Amino acid sequence: MDYLCKLLYEEIVGIYDRINENSLDKLEFTLKPDMVGNRGIRPIYNHMVNIVNKVQNVEFLRLVECFSVLKHLDGHNKTLIVLGPNGSGKSSFANYMKTLDTHVKVIPASKPIKTHGLVQQLYDSTIEKYNQQLYSNGGEDTNLLNKLIIGICSEHADLAMKFYDTKKANGKSTYEKVKEIFDDFFEVKLDYSQFSQKQMMCKKGDGAPYTFNQMSDGERVAFFYIATVLSAPEQSFIIVDEPENHLNPAIYNKIWDRLIEVRSDCQFIFISHTIDFISARTNYELMRISEFEYPSNFKFEFLGESIENIPNQMIVDLVGSRKPVLFCEGSKVDFDYKIYEALFGEKYTIIPTGNCTTVKDCVTACGLHARKLSIPAAIGIIDSDLKTSTEMDTLKNKGIYTLKCNEIEMLMLDEVVFKAVLERRFKSASVFDEFKGEFFEKTRSEKERIVKRLVKAEIDGIITRTTIDDKANKTKEDFQNNLSAIYNSIDVDFLWSNYEGKIDAIVDGGDYTDALRICCLEHREIMPGLTNKFVSDYSDTALGIIRTDKNVQEQVKQKYFPDIT
Repeated sequence: MDYLCKLLYEEIVGIYDRINENSLDKLEFTLKPDMVGNRGIRPIYNHMVNIVNKVQNVEFLRLVECFSVLKHLDGHNKTLIVLGPNGSGKSSFANYMKTLDTHVKVIPASKPIKTHGLVQQLYDSTIEKYNQQLYSNGGEDTNLLNKLIIGICSEHADLAMKFYDTKKANGKSTYEKVKEIFDDFFEVKLDYSQFSQKQMMCKKGDGAPYTFNQMSDGERVAFFYIATVLSAPEQSFIIVDEPENHLNPAIYNKIWDRLIEVRSDCQFIFISHTIDFISARTNYELMRISEFEYPSNFKFEFLGESIENIPNQMIVDLVGSRKPVLFCEGSKVDFDYKIYEALFGEKYTIIPTGNCTTVKDCVTACGLHARKLSIPAAIGIIDSDLKTSTEMDTLKNKGIYTLKCNEIEMLMLDEVVFKAVLERRFKSASVFDEFKGEFFEKTRSEKERIVKRLVKAEIDGIITRTTIDDKANKTKEDFQNNLSAIYNSIDVDFLWSNYEGKIDAIVDGGDYTDALRICCLEHREIMPGLTNKFVSDYSDTALGIIRTDKNVQEQVKQKYFPDIT
């Protein structure tokens, strides 16, 4: 950073002299008014002086803008990873940075991965010219890869000639450095047999050399990454947009680890949403663009390596979201995520967290770090898991909503959903009554197992909510007596008979909604176990209906999630 700022400062100081030397001095020599009899020349001269002054001002302001951007990065010397939703200014940041100086190298998301044959006007390309032209024109240079390869060929040939003349080695050429890294990762090896024709070749084993374009996309992109990074001037900023593009996940982390190690004099800035890439980084810092006003007004928020109680995968999703966030249990392959995405995905970014504890932790953490993460709000949905109404109300006050049936699989058995499945599969609505009858019978036959789980859940809740006051209980005997009192207060006989009575009342009264709320049998016992007796592949059809039927979606939301708008 200090080195780049020093270069920019020297450029600012040299603006006036450089412009005068290149333009005004020549103008004075040819149009100096005192040397010309015709006074009509003076207005032309004055006009040209004004133009030169304006050019100076424009160049000065551009460099001042450069400083205003770079000052935000001062002190952040680790590898930086830029996060943010589409439209937040990430690509604009990369595009702007590449205009600052030849010591800022930007590798865009769209990489040149094929050469275009020998272009005569590029024959004198050098690595220095390549560094000056690396996307400096603001767009994609279709000959960029050609320029890079020709520059590498020319430099290697020059060093070889100097060694031939002086018999003194002058360090490794860029080609040798690139080949050393490239060959470590790929079976194909780089070959210099056509350097006299300014062409990069490659070969496998003892086979004949073949052209650069015959390599795979991944091999060519890896060469471009490696060669561009190794060609960069000392103490450069190297900004890489989508560093994992075209590369196998098994290899891109190792390549970038190696390049960061070899170019430890440079600072790397990656723009990536790939958690495998981000998680593999060491000594890094996450940052997001908190404000962006085109073309060059950037403000940044630095997030460190992590945020307490929020896994990095979720940080990537959170920072990449412009919507409120809804945390749920499970993963992206589970029913929880798929159903909540269908019901709430238009308004919320749905993020699965694994279990109910992490849902609670993430909602709490987002409340603490809402400004840093720049998210409007965060809520959570968890399975009821036989929670009491008191527990549910407490969670609701914290923004965590409890499903109004025991688990998400039970929601898929709701009468509205079930009858929609029957209609989709051209079956009579009366099949639902047949299923319901067997469901109640299953509930009655497994009553003891259900009661046992209900009683356990209530006892767990009592113990969780109970604390021992160490001020009131001063001795070991006090603690023992207090603990005994807690356990003695739990009347298992009462709880057991109470839940037996509730289950009997639900089954005898045919209360299907309450049955779904308390049913805690294993998933596969009911779905697909029982459902597939009536509708084959029931769960897939039910999920498809919830995803596509707006009427079913609205009824499900009103019944199970009336407080989520």
